[in-house]
Amino acid sequence: MIKILICDDEVFARDAMKTIVSRKGFDVFTAATGEECINMVKKENPEVIFLDVMLPDLDGDHLFKYLKDMKKDIDIYFITASGTVFTEENAKELGAKGYLSKPVDMKELFNILDKIKKDFGE
Repeated sequence: MIKILICDDEVFARDAMKTIVSRKGFDVFTAATGEECINMVKKENPEVIFLDVMLPDLDGDHLFKYLKDMKKDIDIYFITASGTVFTEENAKELGAKGYLSKPVDMKELFNILDKIKKDFGE
């Protein structure tokens, strides 16, 4: 089963995504801070991370670089509130697999989850 980590400091957004992703057949873990995210990557070794750009302790682009240094083959999708200065172009420049705006569009999330299953041969 593909392991996905959702790192978002907003409880409602994190829990809603966890419910949807788990119902699509993934093994889902969550984190609310950058530090928790790093610890979960070490403990659970996920294949995919949905990473909020704005966390209380670390910003998303620095955390992205750290996580990619830890595990080069991990797929990271950024999540950000619409209207922030972080854009899809920024995500691509860093090497992210994809990008979601908040509030998360369910159709877009389903498309990404289907692509993840296809990419991992499930």
